[in-house]
Amino acid sequence: MATETRTYTSADIRVLEGIEAIRTRPGMYIGSTGSTGLHHLIWEAVDNATDEAIAGYGQNIWVEIDPKGWVTVRDEARGIPFDPKKINGKSLPAATVILTVPHSGGKFDQGAYKTAGGLHGVGATVINALSEVLELTIWRDGQQFVQIFKKGVPSKHVISECDPKKTGTQFRWKYDREIFTETIGYQQEVVESRLRAAAYLNRGISFHLNLWDDDAGEMVSQTFLSENGLPDFIEELRPRDRDSVPVFNTAVSATETRDDVLVEVAIQPNKGERTRIVSFANGVRTIEGGSHESGFQAAMTKVLNDQAVKTGITKKREFDGELIRQGLVAAISVKLPNPQFEGQTKNRLTNPGLDSIVRSVVNDAMTTWCAANEPSVKDWVRTLEQRRKARDAAKAAARLVMTGKGKRSGTIMDAGISEKFIPCNSKEPSRSELYIVEGDSAGGSASQGRYSDFQAILKLRGKPLNVARANIERIAKNEEIRTLLQVIGTGSRQAFDISRLRFHKLIIMTDADVDGMHIQALLLTLFHQELPELIDAGHVYMAVPPLYSVKTNGKSTWLRDDETLRTWLKNRKNDNYEIKRYKGLGEMNPRELRETTMDPEKRRLKQVTIEDTIIADRMVQELMEDTNAEGRRTFLAQRARKYTELDV
Repeated sequence: MATETRTYTSADIRVLEGIEAIRTRPGMYIGSTGSTGLHHLIWEAVDNATDEAIAGYGQNIWVEIDPKGWVTVRDEARGIPFDPKKINGKSLPAATVILTVPHSGGKFDQGAYKTAGGLHGVGATVINALSEVLELTIWRDGQQFVQIFKKGVPSKHVISECDPKKTGTQFRWKYDREIFTETIGYQQEVVESRLRAAAYLNRGISFHLNLWDDDAGEMVSQTFLSENGLPDFIEELRPRDRDSVPVFNTAVSATETRDDVLVEVAIQPNKGERTRIVSFANGVRTIEGGSHESGFQAAMTKVLNDQAVKTGITKKREFDGELIRQGLVAAISVKLPNPQFEGQTKNRLTNPGLDSIVRSVVNDAMTTWCAANEPSVKDWVRTLEQRRKARDAAKAAARLVMTGKGKRSGTIMDAGISEKFIPCNSKEPSRSELYIVEGDSAGGSASQGRYSDFQAILKLRGKPLNVARANIERIAKNEEIRTLLQVIGTGSRQAFDISRLRFHKLIIMTDADVDGMHIQALLLTLFHQELPELIDAGHVYMAVPPLYSVKTNGKSTWLRDDETLRTWLKNRKNDNYEIKRYKGLGEMNPRELRETTMDPEKRRLKQVTIEDTIIADRMVQELMEDTNAEGRRTFLAQRARKYTELDV
């Protein structure tokens, strides 16, 4: 059989430059074209304005999002220069160059900024490249510069006179719907949380937010300003569940400049197990940590082990980093002249030598604090010792369960589980998937429609326990939770071990209605509180079953929600079609469920992420209150099926 060959020459090589490169591969610059990437455009503009404020130019930054999707970010700084600059043989305003040529800007001049979060000269260009329309306005030297860009292409600029006292830069843009196809727009909680954090990190700078309020029918304003900085942030971060009682009431804080690096930390341990550690570099959130977090962790481990031995609570160094992090609320901020990030999204800080600077500052500050607060230190290390003993006991118990007499290691022990759990043939966790479904009806369709080679089914009965309002004893005794933990294999809390995870995809599959969304919320609350490491590692997903099928000429089209149905029905008034609404997964036959929701080639999954743990904790606590059933129902009905990326 002849094989078709295709020539491969220089004509096949495509060179992408400037705006075209960003529009073609937006994920390289903003991480994704979903909700996370969309919000990243705002962060780029706010970070640039904050860099100016830190440098001493202006104390106010304004952010506005109107109901039509326009975003405005304005500062009162020096204003981007717009005097002519030659590039590629052309003379253009410097501001035009900055918005159309990647890796251009003032951050490359060592004397321009002492510290800066935006270093790659890409942020403003990215906002422009990924916007349907962008309006740039600059005030400086008694002149106003205005230029409009459409999908990154500039129009002719206009310069006029203005008040000589007015200075600053304003970006106003509407994101490009052709690029951000999988998003419903901006999320109020995400924007509020980011600006609130920025205020804590930059004392004395006011962040003003204007958002449209549907209930009020008008724009509503908020201002975020912190007088104390990170200690205020700790109070915001602190979990509010009944177990998370502070070991002592006042957070430990330190601020010191060493080797041109400003290190700020605030720390508060809790007797509960929920951890909240956030880190920043030049005001930019480093979600994946980096060298500053490594230095912080090393110092905390050394100091607390030293104190445990010194006070006689332990005879040797017993506390590892994982143990010390449990129950710890901490904020770490460094400001340095030349931060080195992994990638444009700046999720991880990689400066060599920074870990030793942070370790030294934190070690000295903690040692001094411990010497002046002996009773608090003893309470802290006693809590750690109690936690260590509990963890060791839990791990021993877990080993007994997994290797009990006459039972094969790693298998499910509880005989009752066999009625709920239908295993897959594969023993490779990286290939295996677990569908978590509610009820025998849906479970029956799923078990018949699945790919038995790599898809397992766990059938839960009734609504899961609301773990946000339950104590640990009630959680431990709950049959459905025990079943889920045994099937997953990792254990939880002190006994958690991700290496025992039996399925690398844990897929929550519920009915496509409000009750189904409620079950999703309860399961996600369980993962968020008891198994957050699985969310962090990207193992938790939600299936997206269709809500409707439309049959025309014997062919079925599957539609996931009401909005999709309305779109499909446009201009089809004279067509003959039959619409069916699926109240539950059990109404689908196994073939239909397989085709729409379980086939890896056709299904749609939502990966559960924790973009911002502050938002996650607040939403879980507020929505999962026992007294807030109606509010929870309304929230789920209005919003849950709209999200393509769900931040738990």
